Amino acid sequence: MKKIFALSAVAALTAGVSAYAANPFSDVSTDHWAYQAVADLSAQGVVEGYPNGTFGGEKHITRFEVAQIVARLLAQESQLNASQKATVEKLAAEYADELSNLGVRVSNLENKVGNITWTGDSRVKYEREVKLDPQEDSRYEITGRIRLNVTAQTSPEMAVKARLVNTFSFDGKNLDREPYGDNGLIKVDRLHVEYSPMKNTMIDLGHTDAVIGSGAWYGKGINGIVATYDNNIIGLQAGYGRLTDYGDLGQKYFFPHKDSSKGDVEVTAPFNIDTKKEMWFVQGHTMLGKYVTLGAFFTHFNKKESTKPAEEFVGINGKVQLGDALSLDGEYVGNRHLITDVDHKARFWNAGLNYRLGMAKLGLHYYDVESGSYIGGSNLALSHGMDGTSGRRFWSASLVMPVADDVTLEANYNFKSKAQSRIHADGAQPTVSSLHNFWNVSLNYTF
Repeated sequence: MKKIFALSAVAALTAGVSAYAANPFSDVSTDHWAYQAVADLSAQGVVEGYPNGTFGGEKHITRFEVAQIVARLLAQESQLNASQKATVEKLAAEYADELSNLGVRVSNLENKVGNITWTGDSRVKYEREVKLDPQEDSRYEITGRIRLNVTAQTSPEMAVKARLVNTFSFDGKNLDREPYGDNGLIKVDRLHVEYSPMKNTMIDLGHTDAVIGSGAWYGKGINGIVATYDNNIIGLQAGYGRLTDYGDLGQKYFFPHKDSSKGDVEVTAPFNIDTKKEMWFVQGHTMLGKYVTLGAFFTHFNKKESTKPAEEFVGINGKVQLGDALSLDGEYVGNRHLITDVDHKARFWNAGLNYRLGMAKLGLHYYDVESGSYIGGSNLALSHGMDGTSGRRFWSASLVMPVADDVTLEANYNFKSKAQSRIHADGAQPTVSSLHNFWNVSLNYTF
């Protein structure tokens, strides 16, 4: 990573630490997008330039340079909030060897063993469903969410973590619909133990997170165990347990018949999945050079009906960094189970671009989700666009932008949404029906 981008991330981490910022380096002009971040960090004493008065922002930052920055952040830890401290402590653990070579003892981490750390976030969101028929009313709602994280570090290798969440509707609408069915009720939605027996290895046991693939297909909770090895070049993971966020797998689904003259095939509950029993998954990813990441996963679900084959999914995903600001990513997931009278196996795929404009991140993606390919549990802000009995095709645009210390504005919009059902009668041509558009905007605060 180039030094100018790494230091911008550090500046975001230390936002709120006051210092007088003057122009410190001859090669960072006052109209450069990262000028303020570099100037502030220089004034705080977090970064230093070269003897000739330059910063060298286009050079790639080394682990030793990162360790120097972490050492200076540790010296200012009393000025950081809980979230910033937690991030600095993770960095200190990662760069412990380099810090030791610098003569810095990570005593702050040692002193915190046995202590309890509190962090959290809150969100206010407005979302609107736009009907295509002008005679229909567009649905909207205003919701809030508060999450509180607690971490008890019982030893250098082990931590017990929990998360309390309260999701509610400000306008009293849709209180019988998830996740607002228990409007205002505080729940414990994460409770787990993290154990790191050796470097780059983590065993996570309890009610924890499971991100399968990129998270577009599944990225919510699991009650079970997840084991991970990741050295930043190769990552391997295996999980076993019960997923917590399925969709409505028991409803009727429509699949294109292999004989187009017969219309669609209506199938009730095509997924042979027992949601009350365990499933397992394995996945991995690797870096191919500096700019390409490839990953793959395989999942196996426990049968609901013993006479039918077990439900299994295979996925591949990748990301290509096209420059400092632009990247391309995509994912393909295939259901290995063949639906009766359907000429192909259901699949889910997406592809799109992400672009960093200053501190803002812009995204544009296309999703093609066939019936029988998606079980629910996506971590996408617009995952509702992937449900439904007929499958979905839609575009999704996103924006994430910091607007103040620890405050982020997020906006999402899906459009050109169409159902994949091709039901027709009396020899009429297959049609793809248009659906409503949807957008939301939210303010997110981290503390």
